[in-house]
Amino acid sequence: MNFISKSLDFFQESVIREMTRKAIENNAINLSQGMPDFSPPLELIEGIKKGVEEEEHQYSVTYGRADLREKIAKKLQKYNKIVVDPYNEITITCGASEAIASSILAITNPGDEIVILEPWYENYVPITYLAQGKPVFVPLEEDIYNVDEERLKNSITRNTKAIIVNSPHNPTGKVFSSSDFKTISDLCIDHDIIAITDEIYEYIIFDNLKHQSIGSFDSMQDKTITISGFSKTFSVTGWRIGYVAASKDLMGGIRKVHDYLTVCAPSLLQLASLNAFNLDSSYFNTLRNRYQANRDYFYDQLKNLGMKVFKPEGAYYMFANISQFDMDDVEFADFLVKDEGVAVVPGSSFYNNKNNNKNPGSDYVRFSISQKLETLKQAIERIKRKLI
Repeated sequence: MNFISKSLDFFQESVIREMTRKAIENNAINLSQGMPDFSPPLELIEGIKKGVEEEEHQYSVTYGRADLREKIAKKLQKYNKIVVDPYNEITITCGASEAIASSILAITNPGDEIVILEPWYENYVPITYLAQGKPVFVPLEEDIYNVDEERLKNSITRNTKAIIVNSPHNPTGKVFSSSDFKTISDLCIDHDIIAITDEIYEYIIFDNLKHQSIGSFDSMQDKTITISGFSKTFSVTGWRIGYVAASKDLMGGIRKVHDYLTVCAPSLLQLASLNAFNLDSSYFNTLRNRYQANRDYFYDQLKNLGMKVFKPEGAYYMFANISQFDMDDVEFADFLVKDEGVAVVPGSSFYNNKNNNKNPGSDYVRFSISQKLETLKQAIERIKRKLI
């Protein structure tokens, strides 16, 4: 008898985390997983010390600390232009990943279709299958990654329940335009579809572009599940403090799943995260400048190596075409990580392998540029030694 759920047949373990393991095994620089190699703000470290002193070691309220939810509600209103009730419409989760899982599990019935823009962050698809939903993949426009309005319209059926929107986008760094968001919001309104928005990179955005939240659009307030967190903005990816905001009706379902999935996010780190709201605008300006400098340096270096690269507008990844090296993405990633090299993520892990044909991502790899600039310079030297 096979005791393993058939849902697991549709996906594998995380390729991103697998490449981190290979980086450790080969003493390689890890440009696969988005983990900064510098310290978070001192204010957050001080928050941990306060939590230890106050013996904040037990469960919090399942939905998260009320004072933290209140702070997040104010931030959402000011930065995202979304008005929510902190007591009934926000839940603190174990990272944005758990917020995504709880949201998809809460809304999905067997056979419901979840539209996923391609390429996509790898968490979305397995959770859809675990919820017994059907992922429907809609390719973004090749090389520029705009939303293709006709493709998106043609993907909608009477079974469509939700569309997942990720901006700034992982793996490409695309920041969707007002036109992209209008296309999505119009379809959601016309067909009574929910938008699940992954906005975890909302503060890492370049070239004076502005972050937009689809939940702020007219008529989308009750049709949007907005997800973000502290991991990327404050370089605390291991803290696992995320949050989800939605209407009271939607939140009722999300909270049921969250309650039995994780009980609560880490209490000590919830308290420490309160100190993030003491940081002024200079912190966020420095954050953007740091990552934009990384973007500019790494983009130029990859272009000099002859790679075709989309120039990221946000987030901290770079999606590069490596077809000139006569290797597919998996071969390239394995070649690069071996013998004290550099770990990257094969591009095929961000695409659906359609009918066992050539995977659209097999000519691409994703680099994380979340590290110190000096780390990226070391990585480029290693890449050059292997490729030149």
